[in-house]
Amino acid sequence: MVVSDLRDIVKWIHIYEYIRLDMGFNYLDDCLASQVLNMMVGGFEAVYEVEEYLQELIGGADVYVVGAGPTCLEELKSLDVGGGVLIAADGAMRCCFDAGYKPHVVVTDLDGLSVDNLKHSDVVYVVHAHGDNIDRLLSYVKLIEGHIVGTTQCVQTGKLRIYGGFTDGDRAAYLANFFKAGSITLVGFDLRSGLVGKYSKPWMVASSYASLVKLRKFKWAERLLNMLRLNNNLIRSGVNLRLSSDL
Repeated sequence: MVVSDLRDIVKWIHIYEYIRLDMGFNYLDDCLASQVLNMMVGGFEAVYEVEEYLQELIGGADVYVVGAGPTCLEELKSLDVGGGVLIAADGAMRCCFDAGYKPHVVVTDLDGLSVDNLKHSDVVYVVHAHGDNIDRLLSYVKLIEGHIVGTTQCVQTGKLRIYGGFTDGDRAAYLANFFKAGSITLVGFDLRSGLVGKYSKPWMVASSYASLVKLRKFKWAERLLNMLRLNNNLIRSGVNLRLSSDL
């Protein structure tokens, strides 16, 4: 599954339908969540302003996309990310803090963040709507003190956007691609060990084994990251990510 233009919204709508059928998700549930998020984010002008900021921040930059894999902290500490842009995938925001960095952007469906993680006014929160996070949208979006952009995996309507990707990690990489990063380095993306890193959820204190559903999400993340790698030469695999050529 190789898509020539990874910024093409119509193609992503078809890809999401393919993922939805494979995972057993309900389209109407996804759309209901999107309607809820659309009502909660700011006006069109605010969205345009945040997108202009993201273009200025990411365009041409060396971007480090931090996932919440078991070795994310070790990997991030081993890198010199000075002058680069950090995009954290959900709970990996805490990994960035533990490594001594504050991420510029957090891509999240809100299940990996605590209330304290929402209080950073200088962070852009790219919040995703899907069928099983409506309760968290209603509870958490109003608490976010940073700038917000909402994303959807249904037809792009209202103030929501489609930048590509499915899980928090690969959506963070696609966000960097959408805003034309100069390079994309993946940090803490361990998609084959079967482990979920402790930064994935606020209450976790150690890595744990992934559920069958989570393993299937890992497979989709790898497929989508492969699409990104094969369609440009920007993406650099982290030490614990082995992107195969099998899509």
